Amino acid sequence: MYEQDDDAAPVPEGYVRLSVRYCAICRTDAKMWQQGHRDLALPRVPGHEIGAVDETTGTLYTIWPGQSCGTCRYCRNNRENLCDEMKIIGFHSDGGFADRIVVPNSSLIPVEQDIAPHLLCFAEPVGCVLNALSAAAIQPGETIIIYGGGVVGMIAALVCLDLGTTPLVIENNEEKIARLQRFSTETRIKICKDTRKSDFDLAINTCDSPMALGLCITKLCKGGRLCFFSGLQKNSEMDTNLLNLIHYKELQVFGSYGPRKEHMVMALPFIARQYKNLSLLIEKIIAPEDVPGLMSDVLSAQPLKYIIDFSGKTKPTRNPSAHEETPMKTSVQSHHNQACTLDTLLAAIQPPDETIRPTATRKIDFKTKPLGALGKIERLAVQLSVIQNSLNPAVDKKQMFVFAGDHGVTEEGVSAFPSSVTEQMVKNFLSGGAAINVFCLQYDIDLAVVDMGVKADLPDHPLLIKQKVRKGTRNFAVERAMTREETLQAIENGAQTFLKMEAEKGCDLVGMGEMGIGNTTSASAIISCATGLPVADVSGRGTGIDDKGLERKIEVIEKALAFHKPNPEDGLEILSKIGGLEIGGICGAILAAASTKTCIVLDGLISTAAGLIAFLICPEIKGYLVSGHTSVEVGQQAALKMMGLDPVIDLEFRLGEGTGAAVTMNLVDLSCRVMREMASFEEAGVDEKK
Repeated sequence: MYEQDDDAAPVPEGYVRLSVRYCAICRTDAKMWQQGHRDLALPRVPGHEIGAVDETTGTLYTIWPGQSCGTCRYCRNNRENLCDEMKIIGFHSDGGFADRIVVPNSSLIPVEQDIAPHLLCFAEPVGCVLNALSAAAIQPGETIIIYGGGVVGMIAALVCLDLGTTPLVIENNEEKIARLQRFSTETRIKICKDTRKSDFDLAINTCDSPMALGLCITKLCKGGRLCFFSGLQKNSEMDTNLLNLIHYKELQVFGSYGPRKEHMVMALPFIARQYKNLSLLIEKIIAPEDVPGLMSDVLSAQPLKYIIDFSGKTKPTRNPSAHEETPMKTSVQSHHNQACTLDTLLAAIQPPDETIRPTATRKIDFKTKPLGALGKIERLAVQLSVIQNSLNPAVDKKQMFVFAGDHGVTEEGVSAFPSSVTEQMVKNFLSGGAAINVFCLQYDIDLAVVDMGVKADLPDHPLLIKQKVRKGTRNFAVERAMTREETLQAIENGAQTFLKMEAEKGCDLVGMGEMGIGNTTSASAIISCATGLPVADVSGRGTGIDDKGLERKIEVIEKALAFHKPNPEDGLEILSKIGGLEIGGICGAILAAASTKTCIVLDGLISTAAGLIAFLICPEIKGYLVSGHTSVEVGQQAALKMMGLDPVIDLEFRLGEGTGAAVTMNLVDLSCRVMREMASFEEAGVDEKK
């Protein structure tokens, strides 16, 4: 930073020397700092958003950065900001990036309001906005659309709100939207990437995109007003059909440049009223020594307002750009060889770090496509970036588990198939003849079948993992399905299954399938209990029972819930009283996968019910969950709603086994490839929509 210590140097007549207290960095300062300007005579001290004090009188000032001639026709007509001989502080003369500044008396604006000195740095940008709106004749109740979610865009929205209008801000950069979340919440100013609304009374462009200016024109009602606020990128082109809308709609266009002094005077009472909201637009108050390292960040237009403190109260600190790319995901140390108890699992689970989400969203937004055009693929891409803490996510190692177990409740006639079919289907999986075998082969997914509680003794097989707790659950229509000890063992066995596999060969993506005659009855009971919905609203036909069978199934569940009265908030109790061994195994595997920061794809009703149990036990797992598909079983939607999940696909599946999850695992892989390999607008040399 610059120091001007020669207080003995003569001050020209009509000028005054002030002590700078605060000066903000605007993007123009950063451009001149890093890129220079043909009209700059170096050396030059930048800075024009200033709060300063006269040490002799103690008077606090903000400073109009213009130095006009006072005699040209524009100055005579009270439009001194258009002066033919205009000179600007920080450009033609030294500015506020120093502890002292010499300015004309005519530029001084004394501060009579009770305003914190650092907030005086907002006087110039607020004045710019007031100048822009001065000719627009804004009326209370009007609707206003603003393109550009930078600090000036937010100030414009705040001024419009202060005037009794309803502003809407369009900003396509997710990082900016995330930064402005608190501002949006406190002011109730809506900030979004796009809108289908139109017929706005006034539109303001506060970014330099020609596309944004074109959208301003298209969004206006007939007779609407366009405030041409921001200059556009140099040598850009605009579609003349858009410009013709000014003609056809009889739009009024108002250009604006910099503020007149009167606008900065008007800005002060506004700052006094809105000081809390304006404070939310401050990225950080920094020491002068920190400025050089922040100029690239300011030039990126990503951060909010940096304000330099010349009072000496703020100490220098390393302040790296908030937009440095987050390191790639590192491997998570497995705890498979520790005692795998539920307590150790829960202690290891942390929700995904959301820090990278805005950057990941920005990356997918700027691919060569319209905003949001790839729908759920885009959301999956961002979710995988968050889970893996990487802007280049990959799921090279994919694993499908099919957990199997029998259910004692089949004694009540709730299934169209006998319990023996569980064993038969498991053997079909092991011989490679089931749908899940075909799906996993197609999508290059490793498959393993886990015996959690099949009634039969199964022979060894390369695809079989033996984790049997007991041969089937008890009939929960008349007694607990499992003891508490058996419930914990089922969860821990399922967790151990995942952790052992992950330690041996690694896993980036895991799918949860199941097999167990009677398990839709258990799953429906779990969902009814947890959600509080009537049994009839969450029960389906399972393997294909008829109307009488469905009535019987609903009756059995209703009586069981009335008998056991499980606590709807206690996942362990629900699982113990009305659950299944394979459901417990899936629950444990989900918790284990979350503990290693692995993405988990749920399948249909049973898999989702197991996910709901895991969610009740540990809500922090939600960020790792993906709902694979929409089941025809109606209870699934209620469980997903409770967890806040949305199915990726709907192929009208009602099979189970993990088939829906397998299809979605392939789409997750695709989403990662899109994030890694699809070109951005800049890389492809394609004009983008701003």
